[in-house]
Amino acid sequence: MNPKATDLDPKQKEAYERVMGHTAAAQPTVSSSPQPSVVAKPQAQVVTAKKKGGLSIVLVVIAIVLFFIVYTVIWTMIFKLKIPFLPF
Repeated sequence: MNPKATDLDPKQKEAYERVMGHTAAAQPTVSSSPQPSVVAKPQAQVVTAKKKGGLSIVLVVIAIVLFFIVYTVIWTMIFKLKIPFLPF
């Protein structure tokens, strides 16, 4: 256990206990009325993946198709292939 954990304020101490999974050594405090001790049960945290604002799948597919069209045209020009629908 971290020796600095004993001199934390109550909110930090509570967070430390939740993260570490055990209670820190309690400092003796003077209270006029007995307080019931409540043991906090560890809660399962649900992490949800957020969709990033990137390109949509449609734009990616269009970009890939255009890339292959340009790629094909360039190689047909390099090898001087005759394709009926191309003017070169």
